[in-house]
Amino acid sequence: MRIVITGAESSGKSTIAEHLGRQFNLPYALEYARCYLEENGPDYDLELLIRLSGLHLDYQQTEVDPVAPMGIFDTDMINYKIWAEEVFGYCPGQIIEGVEKESSHVYLLCMPDLPWEPDLLRENPDDREMLYQRHLSEIKRLNRPYAIVEGVGLQRLANAEVAVECLMAVQAGKA
Repeated sequence: MRIVITGAESSGKSTIAEHLGRQFNLPYALEYARCYLEENGPDYDLELLIRLSGLHLDYQQTEVDPVAPMGIFDTDMINYKIWAEEVFGYCPGQIIEGVEKESSHVYLLCMPDLPWEPDLLRENPDDREMLYQRHLSEIKRLNRPYAIVEGVGLQRLANAEVAVECLMAVQAGKA
């Protein structure tokens, strides 16, 4: 099982991923595209986005051993799918195939209820609710388990912990 922290920009995903990794003593992988673009500059095109999606998968396997029973991912291929569709108007087949293959993923979907924090990589200060709904729709379309995380500060982190415990219980009941 992989617990994926997902949602719109500036919704606390990275903070939650790191917190949950420490709290539950689980391996975690941060968002690869953010790491890459911070190091190499914010400009990208569709070709780079496709390449980043593959590098993202490789990075996740490096950070969270594929045989580990559980791990935490800061985003997954759903993020790349929505990103491609929003910026370029369509999603390439290899990203769509990647989304379909991630069947062991369960989700913590972050509400966009935190104040917007600008940085060089964020592009959508006014579209966060729409992007949240896009993530929710995709998770539902895939029929994957999810919980919504909301709140500010320590309350948000506590809500994320409770959501993980609930998802773990649901998954244990299916085993």
